[in-house]
Amino acid sequence: MWLWLMRAAARIAPADGRAEWNARWSVRLWNLWVLVDRGELAARASTETARLCGDAIAAAFWMRFNRASLRRWLRGPRSVLTAGGAALVLLALFSHGFRATRELVLTIIDWKTDRLAPKLMRYDPRGDFVVAHIVPIGMALMVGMAIALLARRSLPRCGWRFRLFLWAKLLLVTLLVPLAWIEGGGFLRAHLAIGSLRVALATGCTLFFFGFFGCCVIWVLADQRSRCPVCLGRLALPVTLGSWASVFDPATTELICDEGHGSLCVAETEMTGEDRWIKLDASWKF
Repeated sequence: MWLWLMRAAARIAPADGRAEWNARWSVRLWNLWVLVDRGELAARASTETARLCGDAIAAAFWMRFNRASLRRWLRGPRSVLTAGGAALVLLALFSHGFRATRELVLTIIDWKTDRLAPKLMRYDPRGDFVVAHIVPIGMALMVGMAIALLARRSLPRCGWRFRLFLWAKLLLVTLLVPLAWIEGGGFLRAHLAIGSLRVALATGCTLFFFGFFGCCVIWVLADQRSRCPVCLGRLALPVTLGSWASVFDPATTELICDEGHGSLCVAETEMTGEDRWIKLDASWKF
């Protein structure tokens, strides 16, 4: 079993160094089990073997992804999009394929296409069910749009890649947060009987949904503001300049791109004006 695990972990290492990695760690594994056969590590055989395999996997990982490239990936745009896609997949798995969302959609279709129920029933519970979901989502979207319109002046006017990344993050937030709220409500309906506790939890979840959606939109705009317009990586080395009490030299924060594309002067007060992006020449890249 441990040998199979080592052979599977060998695929992590790059092709040019895979043979060397496999020879080194296979020999270490056999040497460890020679000591186990002698009885020197019989009591800790599984523990020591698991530790050796963990070290081998870590060594293979850092052979393919060095720390500098991993840090660059984490600060780049792909990490955000990957995390959003992974969160969407995990939500689909835990909610059994968005069961509550599918129930809501089918209820809306059934409520809109049914022409006999309004004539036969004075009260249709499907209307309350639909309105209780659509109205909070609509209000949250309006709050998010208001926040985005108020904060758009602080974002630099950049190219299509910068704007496309911003819209992709907003789309992920718009999908993830309402879906998580709908699936959470479906979980409450499935595991709690109708009563005061269920109503209180549903109300609290709705209020939390409003606040969390607004905070996510604020985070998206703040994250976009602190990114390089060229490579979309997060800017580093913040330096505070000026003074909050000065009118002629107001407080600003200057950040620089790791790749040397430019520096951003972020306005901290209204007197400072808009953010200024300063493009650097090729000599700064090194």
